[in-house]
Amino acid sequence: MQNSTASRLDKLTNQVATIYQEFFGDLPIVEGQIVYPQMPAFQLDYFLQQAETRHYRVQLQFKAAPQVAPMTVSGHLQSDDAGHLILRSPQLTTIVTPALLRSVQRVHAH
Repeated sequence: MQNSTASRLDKLTNQVATIYQEFFGDLPIVEGQIVYPQMPAFQLDYFLQQAETRHYRVQLQFKAAPQVAPMTVSGHLQSDDAGHLILRSPQLTTIVTPALLRSVQRVHAH
């Protein structure tokens, strides 16, 4: 029951933050999704390395075509034996290609 309430509160908080950004934010919004600026490659590499070694929960935003909402996912990063960067979350496990990323942000626990 408590997880359900926390989940609804989290969704509501995200919706309020998105609406606030649409009205008052400097970042562009495409289809209700905030589009973060493209990080330089050295910064992406550094943030990815920090997230993996320090086990941070991160939000990754992938590059997208103009006027298309970019895909944003969150989870924890780790490497496999072959050196692939893997993002794991309860709903998704995927290999991440750093060249396809727009931004990396640490997700702070509430």
